[in-house]
Amino acid sequence: MDHLRNAAIYGGLAGLTTLIGIYLVLMKEAWIRRGSIYLISFASGALLSAALLDILPQSLELNSSASLYVLLSFVAFYILEQNLVLHAGHEDLECCGDEDRHRLHSLGVISFLGIGFHSLLDGVIIGAGFQESTTIGLIATIGVISHELPEGLSIMGLLFHAGFSRNRGLIYSIIVALATPVGAVASSLLLRGIEPNLLGALLGAAAGSFLYIAASDLIPQTRKHRSPYIIPLVVGGMFTLFALGLVLK
Repeated sequence: MDHLRNAAIYGGLAGLTTLIGIYLVLMKEAWIRRGSIYLISFASGALLSAALLDILPQSLELNSSASLYVLLSFVAFYILEQNLVLHAGHEDLECCGDEDRHRLHSLGVISFLGIGFHSLLDGVIIGAGFQESTTIGLIATIGVISHELPEGLSIMGLLFHAGFSRNRGLIYSIIVALATPVGAVASSLLLRGIEPNLLGALLGAAAGSFLYIAASDLIPQTRKHRSPYIIPLVVGGMFTLFALGLVLK
């Protein structure tokens, strides 16, 4: 039952990170707008490293067709993003005030559903990782945590700018945060005794989701800023996850 305990603990930690992002929007919005690009830069490197150097190789050991699931996951996240506004970029925190009220409200609800679903999948990634090994579980957790804070910023900011009240926006955002530990625990229970081929496919899908988030959401944000710290932070994120993988093996 160690994998279940680990999934609960680290899934809860990932959910807590989302809550921190929500808190920062509530209490430190001006400060977080100035500094979030540095967090995004580090997260993009960390996700790329986790996907390519740890999760993908492990998935290929379990399932020789895992690269296909990487591609399918990448495409699936693209479709979800196009239709559900799955990942709100940093610039979406400044939604235009000329939007129709009904359209803004609909955007808020759709964003809540899409980001909430993604948070649930993040939990599944953590649970699947611990099913394979503690090392893969920890690498997956760090990859998830690295983008959970921007996720907390996005959902809270979107709901506010979509016209949701402070209390309603907070409730919806907390539900998004709780989806990650729920997904981690549920997947850990459901995946017990899972076939290696299926676990490899799930890990491949996890790698694809990390690659999509980094390539589609995070890295494009870093290209909009000229800070001299961005490239070192992206590279630092890569080497941090690489070094952690070596230490944990």
